Amino acid sequence: MARRSDNEGFTLIELLVVIAIIAILSAALMPALSSALDRARVTECRSNLTHIGIALRMYFNDHGSYPQGLDQLATTGLITDDSLLVCPKTGAKYSYQRPWVDSSYDKIVASCCSQDTPDGQRPHSYRHSYVALQKGGKIEEPGR
Repeated sequence: MARRSDNEGFTLIELLVVIAIIAILSAALMPALSSALDRARVTECRSNLTHIGIALRMYFNDHGSYPQGLDQLATTGLITDDSLLVCPKTGAKYSYQRPWVDSSYDKIVASCCSQDTPDGQRPHSYRHSYVALQKGGKIEEPGR
C-alpha cells in the first residue's frame, strides 16, 4: 500500500507562477478585445445609418422633401426604435444636415459626429474615424 504524503497540493510559488502567466496572457489579449469591440460599434453605427438612409428615402418619397431633423423620422413612424438615432459609441444623436433636392449625391447627410471634428476627438478610436451617410445612400468611414 502506498503511503500518502503530507505535502500534496500546490506550493505558493507554483500558484503565483500560474497567476502571473494568466495575467500576462490576459494583458496580451486586451488590445485585440478592445479593437474588436470598437469594430463592433462601427458596424452597429453603419447599420443604424443604413436604416436612417432608408427612412430618409421613404420620407422623401412621401413628402417630396427631406425632414428638418432626424426626430421627424420617428414621429412619422418610419423609425420605430429611437436608439437607431443615437451613436452606439458616444450615446449622442447623429449629426444631420438636411440635403436639398438638387444637391450632389456625395454630400454627407448624417454622421456620428460633425465633419469638422478633429481626428483625436472622433468617436471611433479605430484609426480616428467616424461613420457617415451620403445623400445617395452610400455609407463611408472618413479617416479610415
